[in-house]
Amino acid sequence: MFFKLMKELPQMFIIAAIFWGFVLVVFFKNARKKNLGFFYKHKSTFTTIIAAIVLTIVDIWLFISFIPTHFKKLPSEGNALPNYELLLDSTSTDTSGTKVFHTLIKDSTKQTKTTSIVPVEKILLTRQASIRFYSKGSAEDIEATNSSVVCSFNETNGELKFTGLIKGFIFENEMMQAHFNDPDYMNSVAFPKASFRGSIKNIKLIDFNKDGNTKVTAEGALTIHGVSKTITAPGSFIISAGKPILKSVFKIKRIDFGINTDEIADELEITVQAAF
Repeated sequence: MFFKLMKELPQMFIIAAIFWGFVLVVFFKNARKKNLGFFYKHKSTFTTIIAAIVLTIVDIWLFISFIPTHFKKLPSEGNALPNYELLLDSTSTDTSGTKVFHTLIKDSTKQTKTTSIVPVEKILLTRQASIRFYSKGSAEDIEATNSSVVCSFNETNGELKFTGLIKGFIFENEMMQAHFNDPDYMNSVAFPKASFRGSIKNIKLIDFNKDGNTKVTAEGALTIHGVSKTITAPGSFIISAGKPILKSVFKIKRIDFGINTDEIADELEITVQAAF
């Protein structure tokens, strides 16, 4: 309370300082008296201190009661300004590394004794999604998997996001893995990430409350090698033992993303899986 008054009402402290400044004047004036005991010299000092205490209390009470806006009653309902706060509540992480986020909206436009918080959307998050690419070559097949991909999925509107590091793709051939990150191949220094940002178009077909397998279609921007292309990919959304699993297999052309090496085929098969 005092800190708020100090910030908003310095006048109160100025007035109180005047009271106690007068006490100091009386004290030093009485201290100069000679041939008298301490209590005899400072009778008027004690009286002044008591008066200063009373006046300070009155000073504080007056400012608390009539001046500061934060001590006044809240405005009436008709004059209340809308105030919306987004609250994010997360459950604990399970052994699969999956987190579930519930996004809530708090509506305080009405000054009532109770505050209603209505759940708006549910977002699933995992850091252990996987992306595998496969290329059939004339000399040998090329295959690599990244199992540390971050994926989020919004059950309400179907929004879907994937992000994975290029250096996170693991090959059986160590030389191929080293070459994969070279400037003339994926150039992972200049373009360290691959990502997808889009949504499942037929999200309303999925029943999240019972086990099942729903064919879905995702559409959005796929970014690889610094190039973004809009793609449409078929997939399956599986509810197994209450846990959602997203799977998709689709193909892309490397030349569309500026990957000009001839060491892999023109068309790559991409397999995506995310278990939440």
